[in-house]
This record gives sequence, C-alpha cells and structure tokens, in this order.
Amino acid sequence: MDKTDEQQETSTDDGIDAQRSIIRESLDEIAAEVGTALLNANLRFPIGITTPSSGHAIVTIVTPLDPSDDDWAHAGAIVRQIVSKKLGGISLQSRPLTCAMVNATMSGAEITPNALTFDMRS
Repeated sequence: MDKTDEQQETSTDDGIDAQRSIIRESLDEIAAEVGTALLNANLRFPIGITTPSSGHAIVTIVTPLDPSDDDWAHAGAIVRQIVSKKLGGISLQSRPLTCAMVNATMSGAEITPNALTFDMRS
C-alpha cells in the first residue's frame, strides 16, 4: 500500500468512527423512531440495532425471528432511511450478514440468519 492509499484508508476510518459515534449517541432516539416506523408499516417483529467497533459497517440490525424476505427488506429500508437522516442524508447500502444465536432460550426453528449491516455507498 502506498502512502496515498494509507492516508485515504485512515481518512475513511475516521469518517466511519465519527458516524458511529453520532449513531451511538442517538441510539435510543433512533430505536424509538424505528419502532414507530415499523409499527406504522405493520412490521411487528423485534429488531436489534448496534454499531460495530471495527470494519466498514456503521450499523448492524438483527432479529431473532424469521420475517419474509420482503418484510426484512422493508425493515432494512426503514432503518437505512432513519440512520441516513441522522447522518445528514448520506447514502447507505445494506449487505446481508450471516449470524446465529447461541445459548438462547429458543428452539432451533427460531434461530435465523437474518441480519443486515449498513455502510456508506461507494
């Protein structure tokens, strides 16, 4: 990696860290807004929202349930819109993220690979 690439990567990392900080400080407000928007869209499944501490993602969402692909995509679009607005309207993209739950009081049928991670659109 040459010096220009290294400077660009550091600058991008600083930007992502700053955006994560904004989201962390507003997480309760974002969760409340997402909850209301999900109910208004008749999407009645729980969503967990977190900000990762590394990588390129700004926000990750998960659910312990298995909503339809259309409902999950709609929920992801709602979260993406609310987070984008909180970050001044930046364009975000979603990427699927494989996950599993362990040591949870759920049956195997309730464990789902549903998760999305959001990062800046290139």
